[in-house]
Amino acid sequence: MKIRSFILTVAMAAIVFVGCKNDDDVQPQLGAVSISVTDNSYAEGDGVIALTFTATTAFNSDIVIAYEVSGTATAAEDFEALSGSATLAAGETTFIQNITLLDDDDVETSEELVITITSIDGAQELIGSSNAVTLTITDNDSFAYENGILVLHEGNFGAGNASVSFVSDDLTSTENGIFKSVNEVDSWGDTAQSIAFEGDLAYIVLNNSQKIEVVNRFTFESVATIGGPDKTDFLNPRFMVIVNGKGYVTNWGDGSNPDDDFIAVINLENNTVESPISVAEGPEMIVANESTIYVAHKGGFNQNNIVSVIDATTNAVTTSITVADRPNSLQFDADGNLWALSGGNPSWTGIESPGQLDKIDITDNTVTETLTFETTEHPGALSLVDGSLYYYLSGSVFKLDATSTTLPTTAEITGLSFVNMSVNAGKLYGVDAKDYSSNGSLEVYDLSNNTLLTSEEVSIIPTAIYFNGAFEF
Repeated sequence: MKIRSFILTVAMAAIVFVGCKNDDDVQPQLGAVSISVTDNSYAEGDGVIALTFTATTAFNSDIVIAYEVSGTATAAEDFEALSGSATLAAGETTFIQNITLLDDDDVETSEELVITITSIDGAQELIGSSNAVTLTITDNDSFAYENGILVLHEGNFGAGNASVSFVSDDLTSTENGIFKSVNEVDSWGDTAQSIAFEGDLAYIVLNNSQKIEVVNRFTFESVATIGGPDKTDFLNPRFMVIVNGKGYVTNWGDGSNPDDDFIAVINLENNTVESPISVAEGPEMIVANESTIYVAHKGGFNQNNIVSVIDATTNAVTTSITVADRPNSLQFDADGNLWALSGGNPSWTGIESPGQLDKIDITDNTVTETLTFETTEHPGALSLVDGSLYYYLSGSVFKLDATSTTLPTTAEITGLSFVNMSVNAGKLYGVDAKDYSSNGSLEVYDLSNNTLLTSEEVSIIPTAIYFNGAFEF
């Protein structure tokens, strides 16, 4: 039954709508109708949601409430289709219409379901101020490798047995060889060196294959391959950072030529390599702060002792910062300072030199603090978390407060044999290559009491640890 006309009278701050239907109709008591839900955020597995229509006063006859359904959520996929109308019975002030959410197995981003009242008995005057609700539906599914630890393995040089393992964030399960199993290949690369991430993509740098494999970081499905064995794009690639939508990859070049080292610049839209940036010998670890790139020159097949600075807007080297021999780690602290850890030259070089930790003010690229190790001490694997620096030295892990002016003399954990390590969320993660021919392990320690939580068998020569998805730091 439709309301054919309305007369609006304002008296004593009360609004009363009067409608005329026909001479036989009972005069309804009219009041504004609003829409509401208990909460505005739901998981797709929450089932049924109560959508409530409420009138300020009861009507003497049934009224039809028309509504529009919109948003990014899809009917029959994310929720059971709605009729688009509800009937508020005579004498009632509320009506509840159920929305049934559908729980599927697809991994999706959060979606919105918007319900808006469009008319009351074909007219607009009775629509209340709360005329729409927006529901956010959050997916309760996850990709196979979304939340956990990725362990990268070099494999044996020349054997083509590089691999990636996945360890769940609760440390209860380990799956080795995930690239091979997902993409159904027997071999995919030689000497995996590092991984860089951008959005849902992972860029795996394969040193001796002279290429980068691009995968979806959560499914590990192959997306693209950049470079290859012809060595026209890369020559001994090492590490990668992504700045302003482009990838920057350090390359040692030919070990016999100290003058051919470079940074390969990748167009990530079409996965092609653009003109290289020529740099000093042995570019290794690479990090960025906004549009400024910092490269630690470990020395490649020789030795070096600088951090070069590159302007990513011009792709030009602007300056270099002298540190100690063989810088191997770069970390930013919460104040924006750059910490560079140098291992020093080992004894086998015949020119052994001590390791060193330098704090760099990136506003003027000057070293503001230096802590020097003993000549025979060669630290590596620097991690910086919550104002504390962790590093690995001679089978032990040491912790240093970033404000300290002296190096610690007592280790946190001893008796280790790590190739690399990282600290995240109160835990220490280290990889042990064992005998370098059989499977290695991922060791996880609780840093609140420095006790071993678990040792997970991974693959051959684990070399780096990354935290994926919601577990990423």
